This record gives sequence, C-alpha cells and structure tokens, in this order.
Amino acid sequence: MLRWAIPLALVAVLGALLLRGGDDEQPAPQRERPAPTGLDAHLRALQRIADDHGGTRAAGSPGDEATADYIEGRLRAAGYRVARRRFEVPYYRETAPPRVAVGGREVTARALQFSPGGTATGRLREAGLGCSPRDFAGLRSGEIAVIRRGTCFFRVKARNAQRAGATAALITDDRPVAGSLQRPGLRIPVAATGELEAGRRGRVTVRAVSETRETANVIGETGPAGRVVMAGAHLDSVPAGPGMNDNGSGVAALLHVAERLAGRGLPLRFGFWGAEEIGLVGSRRYVAGLDDEERRRIAAYLNLDMVGTPDASPEVYDGAPRIEDALRRHLPRGTGEVRLGGNSDHAPFERAGIPIGGIFTGLDDCYHERCDTLRNVDLDVLRTSTRAAEAAIADLAR
Repeated sequence: MLRWAIPLALVAVLGALLLRGGDDEQPAPQRERPAPTGLDAHLRALQRIADDHGGTRAAGSPGDEATADYIEGRLRAAGYRVARRRFEVPYYRETAPPRVAVGGREVTARALQFSPGGTATGRLREAGLGCSPRDFAGLRSGEIAVIRRGTCFFRVKARNAQRAGATAALITDDRPVAGSLQRPGLRIPVAATGELEAGRRGRVTVRAVSETRETANVIGETGPAGRVVMAGAHLDSVPAGPGMNDNGSGVAALLHVAERLAGRGLPLRFGFWGAEEIGLVGSRRYVAGLDDEERRRIAAYLNLDMVGTPDASPEVYDGAPRIEDALRRHLPRGTGEVRLGGNSDHAPFERAGIPIGGIFTGLDDCYHERCDTLRNVDLDVLRTSTRAAEAAIADLAR
C-alpha cells in the first residue's frame, strides 16, 4: 500500500499547483488505483458481501450469488478460462423465531427446517404418530394436527396432516426437537413443541422462506490441454453466518494462489464449489458429470476447507502420498495428518479414483455460527496454509 501512496500524493500536489487559477477550472483527473489483491483483500471482500446480503453467503442466497460473481470476476481478470455451472438446490431461511400459542398461552417451539412460512389457527387435534392416513381419521378440515415424534420421517407426518386438511402440524416430544422436512414443497407450517393438550384452540406462526433456488460452481482453467492439477474450495457458508473461516479462508487462499500462478503456462484448474454445506452438492455434481477420459485428466485434486483457524497448525489430508509429500515439503517439520472421511469436497474425487490431498486447520468455537467473521480468521495460519498450497500445486503441475 505504501508503494502507491507516495506517487499518488505527488501527482495530487503537482496537479493542484498546475491547475491553480480561476474558480471555473476543472480538477485534474485522478489515476485509477488497481484493484486490491492478496489474502486480506479477498477476505475483506467476502465479509463485505455477507454484510451487504443479510449476514450470510448460504447456497441460494443473494450473498452466495455475489460470492460467485466476485470469484468469476477475479479469475477472468487473471486470464483464466471460466465456466459457471448453475444447478438448483433447496433453500431455507427463518426470518424470525416461530410462535405457537395454545389456549392463549405461548409455548416454546422450533420450526422444522423447510417448513413453509405462514400462520394457522384452529382447534388442536391429536393424531398419534401420524405415520398413516388412518391416524388423522378424527381430524376435521381447518384443525391443527398434534403428532408425536417417532417411527417415521417428519416429512411423512406433515404430508399426511396436510392431506387430511390440517392447517398446521405440531410435532411433540418432551421438549422441542430440531428436525427437517428434507426439502421444500409442503404447504402448511410445521413446528416442534413439548407435550401439548389437544382440544384447545391454537395458533401457529412460522416466518421462513422455503423454496428451490439456484447456485453454481465456478471453474477456472489455464494452461495447455491434457493432464491438469486441480484444487478446490467451497464458496458457500451456512445460513447462520458469513463463514469466513468456513470457508472464506479456503476461497481467499485459492484465489490468491490462482492469481499468483496465472500466466505461467502450468496446466491448472480451480474449482469453487456451491452448496457444500448442504451435502457436497456442487462437487458431487461436478465429478458425476465427468466421463472416464475427463476423470483421468485430473492428475491430482487438492482441497482447501477451513485453513485459517485461530491459533491452529495446518494438517495434511491422509490422501495420495505424492500430494501429501508435496505439501509437507512446504509446511513445518512434524506437520500432522488428518482423515476427514466424507466431510468435504475431496470425497467425490476420492470415490472416483482421483488422487486427493489437502490442508485443514481444525474446527473452532465459531464453526457454523454467526461469529465466524473476519476476526475468526488467523492470518498467520492462513498464510502458512496458502504458501504450502501454492508451492505444492506448482510442484505437482510441473
């Protein structure tokens, strides 16, 4: 930053001296500064995107779309051939806590994931376990179904209640349980509560958006055709927060590496995956769309998911020895090893027989929480991870 500050200051002073004169004279046009680069600049851009879009970059959200826009723009500016591959995903976000009242008294409740928003009133009617249409034989149209937890999926219970004419469904247990309806599509609000007394009038309000939306993978490639070395990071966060360590750190690292290695003629491909947080959707779709020849083209896949954890030390994936060795050459002596199983985007590549590796710096107290902000990223740890990834990718691609 100081390199630019001195010349710009001199330009401003000289311009003011030359143009000093009548009040109607126009100021000299200022030279446009280049776009900021580097790890810190990328992290700050991702935080701004989250701040400007409701505090999240979750799949299907406006913050997710803006994140993909930013990545695509940076890759194109660096000279990469870029493809943006869109696909649909289920989207759910609560806009306010649910409210359930029975007999005029508020009771503690939790909305089930993918419950549609809405308000329903009616008499509470007991429907047993709700796993069979017969359980709703006593329910009249316009009533609220009270269903015990157990035996079958929540979606089955709610769908049976909807078909029987219920205006809402309440899943009861000793206390409100966290649950999911698996995907959008139902029309009545569904919430979980503690034990309830049927026969009284109730009111159920769920404030949520539950629908199908689009997200995308962003793929950048450079170098000659043939075998490529690939690296990837998921671009989405969870709905609860901006996801700056999970996985803004991986996105920032990968973009930084891509920009530094651009133009060297190395056969490289960088994948930024959509919808990792709801089941590795983007990376699974990408790998599933590769034919045998395209899979064989990928000589190595290196994954970056959470690489800036506070006060942590990088660990390397228990993966292909060649990738592991390439990373260890550029990490501190004694760097540990971690086995992540199917918990990140390397998994589809590994199942397809593609050699995999990666860096991981561990979970933290803000994992999947609102506090996963810029303050939750350790820049020293991130720099160590990024330098090792860059050097290993370059080694593998030569």
